[in-house]
Amino acid sequence: MKTKFETSMMGELKFFLGLQMKRTTDKIFVQQIKYVKELLRKFELDKTKTMCTLMHPSTSMNLEKESKSVDITKYRHVIGLLLY
Repeated sequence: MKTKFETSMMGELKFFLGLQMKRTTDKIFVQQIKYVKELLRKFELDKTKTMCTLMHPSTSMNLEKESKSVDITKYRHVIGLLLY
């Protein structure tokens, strides 16, 4: 590549196209932690209570009690960004 393009060494690669890169002696790890944290902050989900399971066993799916309406546009936006 050096023969065709002008290149320069700017140190160890840590971010590339929004992905975090970590290199060991024999492996390269690609992480999206920063991207996910930015999405959580953007949609104000960074301060929500986390759980180890997708749904707590005592939770019931009852539409009659305390039903909150879902903003379909916001939901689609979040899903689209997660798929990206």
